[in-house]
Amino acid sequence: MINEIIFMEIRLLGEFCRKYKMNRATANDIFSKYEIWQYIEECYDMFHINGDEYNLNDISRILKRKGAI
Repeated sequence: MINEIIFMEIRLLGEFCRKYKMNRATANDIFSKYEIWQYIEECYDMFHINGDEYNLNDISRILKRKGAI
């Protein structure tokens, strides 16, 4: 299952970078600082039944609420 989680994290990071026009290093720093990597892992059971767009919107909502983006 770890491979599926990593694959999802990579996809969501890429989509996040495209949406917010930032490089992967900057996005990774944000994901690390605001514990988005852990969030994806903890919510994987829910995330894997939703589409990437829904999941990205959820992540964006969290980061906006925290003032990260």
